[in-house]
Amino acid sequence: MQIKPRDYQNEALEALAKGRRNDIKRVVEETGLGAIFMAHRDELITQPAQKIPLVWPEATIGRVKANDNELGRQVTVASIQTIQRDSRLTQIIEAQEYSLLYIDEAHHATSTSYRKVIDAVSAANPNMTIVGLTATPVRSDATSMDKVFTEITYHKSMLDLIEAGYLSDIELKQVPLQVSIDGVPRQGGDLKSSEVRKILAIPEIMVSMVDAWKAHAAPRRTIVFAIDVAHANYLAQIFQSRGVKATSVYGDLDTTERRKRLAAFQSGEYDVLTNVGVLVEGFDDIAVNDAAPLSCIMLARPTLSQSLYIQSVGRGTRLAPDKENCLVLDFAYNSSRHHIVQLPHLFGMEDLPSPNAKKKIDEGEVIEVEHHIPSILAAVRDAQQVDIRKPPPRAGLRWAKSTNGFALSIGREHGFMLIRPTDKDPKLFEVFHLAPPKKDPDDDRAIPKSEDYAVHRLSQPLSFEWAFGLAEDSTRELHEARSQSKRMQKTRNLEKESGWMTLPPTDNQLRTLARTGEKPKNRGEATNMITALIVDRIIRDRKEHRTPATKKQLGWLRWKKIPIPKNISKSTAARMITDHKRKEEKKGQQELPID
Repeated sequence: MQIKPRDYQNEALEALAKGRRNDIKRVVEETGLGAIFMAHRDELITQPAQKIPLVWPEATIGRVKANDNELGRQVTVASIQTIQRDSRLTQIIEAQEYSLLYIDEAHHATSTSYRKVIDAVSAANPNMTIVGLTATPVRSDATSMDKVFTEITYHKSMLDLIEAGYLSDIELKQVPLQVSIDGVPRQGGDLKSSEVRKILAIPEIMVSMVDAWKAHAAPRRTIVFAIDVAHANYLAQIFQSRGVKATSVYGDLDTTERRKRLAAFQSGEYDVLTNVGVLVEGFDDIAVNDAAPLSCIMLARPTLSQSLYIQSVGRGTRLAPDKENCLVLDFAYNSSRHHIVQLPHLFGMEDLPSPNAKKKIDEGEVIEVEHHIPSILAAVRDAQQVDIRKPPPRAGLRWAKSTNGFALSIGREHGFMLIRPTDKDPKLFEVFHLAPPKKDPDDDRAIPKSEDYAVHRLSQPLSFEWAFGLAEDSTRELHEARSQSKRMQKTRNLEKESGWMTLPPTDNQLRTLARTGEKPKNRGEATNMITALIVDRIIRDRKEHRTPATKKQLGWLRWKKIPIPKNISKSTAARMITDHKRKEEKKGQQELPID
């Protein structure tokens, strides 16, 4: 059987072709060179090997993983764990030259193992095209994807695909739990798993979760996302004890056993599959033997990661016969400290009401309110317009409004975060990290040159809420990676409710703002004003940086016999002239005779 690409897939192929990145069949046949499809999980290796023949029946496909070493084929599907080994990498490069390198779940491509393979294969053919495929082209650690990829060629949001009928609609049921997660610290940009498990992996809480599934989701075939391996196994046991057919899968499970359990789940032998780490990326559930479709995702752990949340939800949105929608069964936790991700955030909607909201009934009892969204598509259409003049309510850090969007100073070593609307659609936003250069010990300026900032785009266009969530996740990751040894949360000083913000402005702040005429009421307001000034200056100067130097500037530099870089810009020339004048002035001061 041969299948035809869907409309959005054809759009993606056309976008790739316009960007000189053609589809795999066309490029391999035209160049006579091979293609590599690389991923990090067994399921992600198996899928392309099975699906490429559906659109290209004549293709020869080889597998490189563990003991499999099928080289010299038109398409090589390879495990990153295997291909990054020196001996295997040498073999695959010597076997043939490659015109295309596809990377599935491409947000991993900046890691050391991926970069090793990318650099080696690219060195063998500098004209090779690298194509990344991912549902979440964002990284919470603020590592820039442009270290590997030069542009986002094509993007469709989950809402776009739901509206077009390529993904199922989503129903949300959120059940409150009588637990607080305020005491859980962050680690690696998310809640620390071992601490979350201490709170949630106790019998009464797990029974509450399972009973919520029985009340709201049964008999839907369900994937459960757990905290860790122990939690996944505990939950499976609780499901079984409550009369539900359930099993668990996880990364350390023997590959043969994992495949056996997945196959049993897909054939309907199990109603519930608990997992940790295995099914969050790239798993496509296909029901067999008349099994019911996968139509429920149960999120048994809170998370601060937008990427993790959307990947988890995405596992359940595949279309299937007789499937009305995908039910997302989520839980609410008492927390005034952590802004955990909720389904509405992915679609630019506001927070659901607090789980502490109460509802009185006739008998005088008070019960927790369970939140229900029957259709996320209908809810988004009915949602009120987002007020983009101020940060969304769930934003926890100190954002400054600038002419270019919203800016956040994240420290002298880290620079700034910038959230600004896209040129094509002012309702969509992009996240940028303005990273300063390393401090030059011979440079006495407090502020680096604008053109020396590295501007990294951290995302494709996002909804307003999601853009702030990503930017704040990235900021926390940057700070907490440096402070782990001190067991501190450096982002505390960046929070919008920090006590220092109410202090009087410093003398330095007042001097900086004197020429603007601004009169800040307190230190926090002054910081925001200065942040906006600096970020706007960086953006303005970088635009001017693309303007060629004037004849007058070039003449002055030649007169002073200063080497002139090729294609020097107007702003760079101005900076060089200023630097030279400053050095001459210092030199003159040092040469003054002493009385």
